[in-house]
Amino acid sequence: MKLGCINSAWFGSKVEYFEGIKRIKDIGFDTIDIFPVMDFKSYDIKKIKKICDENGLPIISMTSAYPELISLEAHVRRFAIDCYKKILDMGVFLDAKNLLVCFGEYIWEKNVIAPEVQWQYAVEAIQELSDYAEKCGMEIVVELEPFKYSLVNDIDTMERFLDDVNRKNCLANVDLGHMHVQDIDAKEIKRLKGRIGHVHISDNDGTVHNDWPTGKGNADLAGYLKVLDEVGYDGVVSCELEFAPNPDGIVEWVTEAYEETAKLMEKLNLREVSRDSVTS
Repeated sequence: MKLGCINSAWFGSKVEYFEGIKRIKDIGFDTIDIFPVMDFKSYDIKKIKKICDENGLPIISMTSAYPELISLEAHVRRFAIDCYKKILDMGVFLDAKNLLVCFGEYIWEKNVIAPEVQWQYAVEAIQELSDYAEKCGMEIVVELEPFKYSLVNDIDTMERFLDDVNRKNCLANVDLGHMHVQDIDAKEIKRLKGRIGHVHISDNDGTVHNDWPTGKGNADLAGYLKVLDEVGYDGVVSCELEFAPNPDGIVEWVTEAYEETAKLMEKLNLREVSRDSVTS
């Protein structure tokens, strides 16, 4: 496995967008996931590619969240789908492997609009995006969310969703921190064998989606990683560290996440270290 980082780690801090890309490499990560800004110009995307190429930092995932994907309004759903397609287009230029999608939660506590209706909105949207992604040579990875009313928030709903979408390039994003909040045992990952396209890692206290560095909470991250290895997952594990509690200490926060996750992966003999990576 390789160790990556989502560049949304810098959101809300003083670290400038392009500077943050290079810092991820300087800290020691093997790969990067890009959370794009939708008003990017072509030269901005070219600059991202240039920085990553110059620093030997492969772009693995394009990441974004559009809860509008399951809106009651058809034109709003179309807006979200089209935005995701634009991100797929960016991903083609950046040689990204996948697009991570987060489509949100049932609204109004599953009242008024029948849950199966919103579910079908999501299925149809992801089918369209998966078909477009296939033409782009990319995969769609669906994030397992940690919230009560999220459409996909456990292994049961992930399996059902992937089955309903029924596209070979639509896979699961297994978020280990989210699994801990949902009290999902590590062995449950075995049910997704062969269907895991990407992994997120963060720690928390088991009650709130904290996005802490590895070791700051009580998640069984070692147990989760071991099962991922058992099912044959050999892709990227990306640190998700959005909106740190102390933005002024963000560099130290991301560095701690790198060092502790690298230490854990190396202890488990799971990390494939790039030749030019900096190891702790």
